[in-house]
Amino acid sequence: MFRNMEYVYAVYKEMSFSRAAEKLFISQPALSAMVKKVEKRIGSPIFDRSCSPIRLTNCGKEYISCIEQIMDVEYQFSQYLNQTEHLLIGSLSIGANSIFASFLLPSCMTAFARFYPGIHVSMTEANTDILLDALNAGTLDIVLENYDLPEDMYDKHYLFTENLVLVVPKQLLSGDMLTEYQLDVSQTGRPVNWDDVPCVPLSRFSQLPFLALREGNDTRTRFDRLCARYHLHPDIRLELDQLTTSYQAACSGLGAALISETILHHTRQPDSLCYFRLDEDISSRRVYFYCRRKKHITRAMEEFIRISTQMTHPER
Repeated sequence: MFRNMEYVYAVYKEMSFSRAAEKLFISQPALSAMVKKVEKRIGSPIFDRSCSPIRLTNCGKEYISCIEQIMDVEYQFSQYLNQTEHLLIGSLSIGANSIFASFLLPSCMTAFARFYPGIHVSMTEANTDILLDALNAGTLDIVLENYDLPEDMYDKHYLFTENLVLVVPKQLLSGDMLTEYQLDVSQTGRPVNWDDVPCVPLSRFSQLPFLALREGNDTRTRFDRLCARYHLHPDIRLELDQLTTSYQAACSGLGAALISETILHHTRQPDSLCYFRLDEDISSRRVYFYCRRKKHITRAMEEFIRISTQMTHPER
């Protein structure tokens, strides 16, 4: 009904078919034909051509009012697109597990907000299954994960590689046991001699009690693979749900535990622990931002991923 409305509006603004045709760079007969098609489509004349200058009919007045409302909506939408393109307004929803939600995302969100204060960023902390359900439902834009998710369902954006480190309470080690394998961990939680220390065979800890996450967790899966490699049947004293809980239990001396470098990098390290490097083909894993396959990547998503990547690449 409002097709070719710009021609009708031009005639209204000029109150002359000839002047409107000049401004539109078309012939007057062509313009008149277009306006008559519109009038035929709505079933009523828009202009009273019996007077000079021409005037709007009552139907024409209502038609022009509707055109101006449409033009205003189009203008408002173009303003919105312009603002979102320049990240002046908008929203972004991110999901992560408890480790990344606690130690990584807050600093990334703060850095992003300094550049783009008009973008509202929300964060959901949950386990992988819940996060993926939300991602698939469209309530989350991106998810930060260290699982390898199927590439036919998700697009991934590499963030960094993290390693799992074996932490052992000193009280469980006798004398200078395995000193040649021990990592020197600074107060910042970063191993300062990583490349100079060999990977320790997990079988060397066969007599120690272990703390492990429950089955189904990626860290537990990697722990089981390490045990299988060295034919180790570990004495698992405690099964836990969270990696941070496992770390705190190790700090208290309950047993040895497989811990993410991410935790070590963001916590102050006690003197009560020893740290060991493990077989990297099993203990090393890549961390990605995931989004739904073929989902439109907004400018806000692109910028958040870019800023996060700059901030979170660990440097040894």
